[in-house]
Amino acid sequence: MYKMQDTLCTHCNFCSAKDGPNLCYAARTARFGLEGNFPTKDNKANTKFGKTQSAGEQFHPGTPRYKAFRDIIFMPELLGTDRVARMAEVGHEPLYTDCESASTLGGFEVASPLVCAAMGSTPVANDIGPDTSAGCAKAGICISIGENIVNMWGYDKPYDEGRPTLVDRIEGFTKNYTGKGGVIIQQNVEDNKVDVWKTIYNDPRFAEAFDKGMIGFEGKGGQGAKPGMGGEVKIPREKAKRIHELYHFPVNPFEVEQELYQRHSVPGTATSQSLEEYYTWMCTEFPKAKIWFKTGPYGDLFAQLDVMEKVATQFGVRINCTIDGGEGGTGMSPLGPMNDMGLPMITCMLAVKKARKMYKNLDFTIAGGMVTGRDLAKSLAMGADGMGIGKGFLIATMAGRHQFAGADSAIEDIREAGAKGVYNYAIEGITNEAKMLISSIAKYDFNDMKDNAPFSVSGQTIDNIDVIALDKEVAEMFDILYAYDAKLWDKLPEITAEMRKRCEEKAAVTA
Repeated sequence: MYKMQDTLCTHCNFCSAKDGPNLCYAARTARFGLEGNFPTKDNKANTKFGKTQSAGEQFHPGTPRYKAFRDIIFMPELLGTDRVARMAEVGHEPLYTDCESASTLGGFEVASPLVCAAMGSTPVANDIGPDTSAGCAKAGICISIGENIVNMWGYDKPYDEGRPTLVDRIEGFTKNYTGKGGVIIQQNVEDNKVDVWKTIYNDPRFAEAFDKGMIGFEGKGGQGAKPGMGGEVKIPREKAKRIHELYHFPVNPFEVEQELYQRHSVPGTATSQSLEEYYTWMCTEFPKAKIWFKTGPYGDLFAQLDVMEKVATQFGVRINCTIDGGEGGTGMSPLGPMNDMGLPMITCMLAVKKARKMYKNLDFTIAGGMVTGRDLAKSLAMGADGMGIGKGFLIATMAGRHQFAGADSAIEDIREAGAKGVYNYAIEGITNEAKMLISSIAKYDFNDMKDNAPFSVSGQTIDNIDVIALDKEVAEMFDILYAYDAKLWDKLPEITAEMRKRCEEKAAVTA
């Protein structure tokens, strides 16, 4: 049987650049586009759907450590009026291609509520950075550009010949902008020392982009891979000497000669008061920039959100908060934090569900181990406004380079190929797969996924009947039905009757 690999490997060596039977979802859709959502044979795109026979895996070896979106599935219905209403709008029985994905996220109009989550100064992320930015621009989605880039690689003049700078990565987006999406730039403590945001904001090259609402700034409170820690890399001696005054080095490169030196970024320390002052400073100093904030899987998440809501209300802005679950990261962090630090993504998703009812001026992007269109559809169904992916876009860029450029191609052609891989992954892959699922529950607009009124069934409150849990604890967490409930078929007729009543009332109002 042909195996469909729908997660990312824990030891990724970029299968994007290889041929074999087990391409991950990111590499498969980056290379084959829409066809990557269907079974493929020997990593060759099929011109005919249905040519290859494959089965969805029903058994996962071992016990997964984290509960996750794999424990939630969609529950479609055949009968109902929403599908009929959409048929009247489009003039034919609706297909998944009639599902609208355009939305808003963190102040940006987007073609799909996807974010390429921040990747910073690591060599692999920086080298392909302009490709990734260009692909996100062409896809009409958001990309966050990570920290430490200016100090490591340069603002607009490269410290290392031929290597991209921060401006290269920003312009990868702005020069390919199609009217949707946005580029968001992070700044950490060390970036602040050299005024990265101020430099960008006052750069005449980006004046038009700010005027068009194309650029945002993202504060950094943490990430899923290593919450409570800053960036960790090893760098050669000359680079260590150049940035020695900005970062902490356990070994002084001026005093000790060795091949590589550990460079540590500080994690950033805050109180509620200093966090409020920070957001206030962002809104005051950079009024043309969209305001975003990325935080990790912390126990004091709601204390952070309280401050965000206060400032957002005061300044009349909408702040996007990206919450990165413990499964997050591109796999370049220390093993201990990656394995044993931070709340799981699904626990953070529960926080988002609660937060949506509490805060009126915040958008929520959920991240942490996300890969597929199924993940996007479930993120929206469970209450998020958008979904962030990091490693998947890294792989998609590499896969695009491998699939669409030759070994002797010019750098411009290589970058174009990388961008095509990103576009394929984001739109042909993730967005189309999400449309398949969302349209199957008779919803034809991604924004309608947020429109879920609770049902009261047999004394139980069901928060969302679009999804059903395969795990009892997950069902209890989110107040959704449990697939193996012995009384499930006693509850479903009640839910179906109430749902049809609501659909008819909705149709009567819109008629």
